[in-house]
Amino acid sequence: MRRARLASLGAGGVLLAGLLAGCATSPPVTAPTPAVERVWPKPPEAPRIRLLQIITAPEDAGMGPGTFQRFLGLLKGEAPTRVMRPQGIKVDAAGRLYVIDTHYRFVHVFDGAGARYYNFPAQPIDGFDQPIDLALGAGGRVYVSDSAAGRVHVFAEHGERYLASFGGPPLKRPTGLAYRAAANELLVVDTLASQLLVYDADSFALKRAVGKETEGPDGFHSPTHIALARDGTVYVTDGLNFRIQVLSAELLFLRTFGAAGDNPGHFSRPKGVAVDSDGNVYVVDALFDNVQIFDRDGRLLLAFGSPGATAGELWLPSAIFIDALDRIYVSDTYNQRIQVFQYLRAAGGRP
Repeated sequence: MRRARLASLGAGGVLLAGLLAGCATSPPVTAPTPAVERVWPKPPEAPRIRLLQIITAPEDAGMGPGTFQRFLGLLKGEAPTRVMRPQGIKVDAAGRLYVIDTHYRFVHVFDGAGARYYNFPAQPIDGFDQPIDLALGAGGRVYVSDSAAGRVHVFAEHGERYLASFGGPPLKRPTGLAYRAAANELLVVDTLASQLLVYDADSFALKRAVGKETEGPDGFHSPTHIALARDGTVYVTDGLNFRIQVLSAELLFLRTFGAAGDNPGHFSRPKGVAVDSDGNVYVVDALFDNVQIFDRDGRLLLAFGSPGATAGELWLPSAIFIDALDRIYVSDTYNQRIQVFQYLRAAGGRP
């Protein structure tokens, strides 16, 4: 049974609820704005977050599946284009929205620029068991973590061609992924080993391992998600330590913020993490059914979302991504949809 608890935080309009679980240059989706405007905080305060769109299927984004994808759907006796269990989510520079679906064990692609939808892998791949997250590399490469297989799968041509996979010791259970273009590196969060592993993005050679299992300030306990800020700072969701670890661009531990609890600024089940253009840090909490926003130093600024199934509400959300236009994509996992919000900048870059 779900229990709901509401808490507010002063004039900032922070609302926490519940106890229960990239760059874009063109819009990846064209669905209309919801009929009822949803903003946070509520009036009379100036809005800082606005709900833009809800995506459950290609039709919501003004596109449909290609002929081959429709044919596959007929063979399967189902419509495999509807979002069922969204997890990892990214948007590339051409406006393609990639969404991992753990129900179908594939990746949805909503190609806004091409006005088409497809998913991959189009045919079954041995060892493609439990995709969790993805990273977008150079030249159309897509890296997909597979926590059950203990491997990372690599695709070319924006997912339409399978290249290879890599794994083996010391990699145990890969989850969160991030690509660093400057160094051509793939950062892989290993939840079981409580480490951050750094691989060459072309050769897949292991370059280094960062962290260890500890409650101390220089390690992790079951980390899950990762995000890169524009200045190179790395943010890792340190799951069972109930905090966010902040690392420098050189992957040196800098600081942490957050702690276990059900009050504003605390975490119950932290999941996805993302950073906007002003350096504010967004953390999904699957048990609060919301997203909390912190400044660079870990001070709570605002939260949006609450338990439920209507527009702007969340049910066991998992992942989050923010594109170059400060659009916020949230995998609303058990509501079987993607919700898209807009960060509305204010003077000083604070919500």
